Amino acid sequence: MLEFNANNLEELESEARDRAHEVAVCVVTAVIKALENNIDKVIVGTLVAADLDLSIEKAGYLEGLETNLIRCEEAEEYELCKDAIVWIKKLRLEK
Repeated sequence: MLEFNANNLEELESEARDRAHEVAVCVVTAVIKALENNIDKVIVGTLVAADLDLSIEKAGYLEGLETNLIRCEEAEEYELCKDAIVWIKKLRLEK
């Protein structure tokens, strides 16, 4: 799980951009584990200053995988990409 040190949404967006590959790998990993374990919501990080959890609900899993796949590839997380593609295909069929 990621910890963000931002004090507001603008800082959070900036910090997330700066840590884009780390965020992407964490999101994709968390979503895949949630799907494998039939979990409806996954916490991917916390905003420490606001004591706020950053989560993704099941309805957002497909978008989370699709959005973060390219960054995982850039991070050379090829096995993770392979698993993500399998889940993307499954989720698209369920739509």
